[in-house]
Amino acid sequence: MSRRVHDLTLGNLDDLPGACRSCVFWETTRAGRGARAGRAAAGRSAKEAWWQATQLEWGSPGKAVYVDDRFAGYASFAPAAQVPRVRKLGNGCSKDAVLLMTLWTEPGHRGEGLATLLLHSVLRETHRRGARALESYGSRVGGMGGVPGDCVLPESFLRASGFQLWRDHALYPLLRLDLRQTARWQRSVGSAVEGVIAALARRERSPAPSFRCAPADRRLEPTTG
Repeated sequence: MSRRVHDLTLGNLDDLPGACRSCVFWETTRAGRGARAGRAAAGRSAKEAWWQATQLEWGSPGKAVYVDDRFAGYASFAPAAQVPRVRKLGNGCSKDAVLLMTLWTEPGHRGEGLATLLLHSVLRETHRRGARALESYGSRVGGMGGVPGDCVLPESFLRASGFQLWRDHALYPLLRLDLRQTARWQRSVGSAVEGVIAALARRERSPAPSFRCAPADRRLEPTTG
């Protein structure tokens, strides 16, 4: 069984599952409106436009993993300035970091370490592009199939993967994996990642966080008090 990771570009964007292909949770700040079919078509178009703009300005904002040449999962990431949803989450990302938005694997391949492989690839890309950290929002309100955290990675998964709390929030804290020290980065994506495989496998056996999207923006407004 061969496992390969490639850039996720406009050329293979259609390999994404239908719900992921039309989901623009991270690429917009509004929930979709109109008929279901109309929302899906509009979402596909909006996602393609965002992907093209980001790819031209910054580079490919995604990685896809293939098992025996068949799509099996993907991760999306970009500078926070390219991600409109950040404005709704209450904790601004650091300027020296890349934002990990989504990491998802096909149900039939969960527990095979593909999430580890994707995260490893994203960390290498973060380092290659000169960023000093990889940051991600973590969900404390369900996630892994719960509402409304489906499009936000669970905080527990990020912590198990080596991320540390950077900016706290009642619902969506920002976590950070610092790459400034080469030795620390090597531990994160090299030998130490083996110790995270069990946690990643547990996460992969749960419903994918990006497969169903939270439609109500009001749930993502920062809390006060």
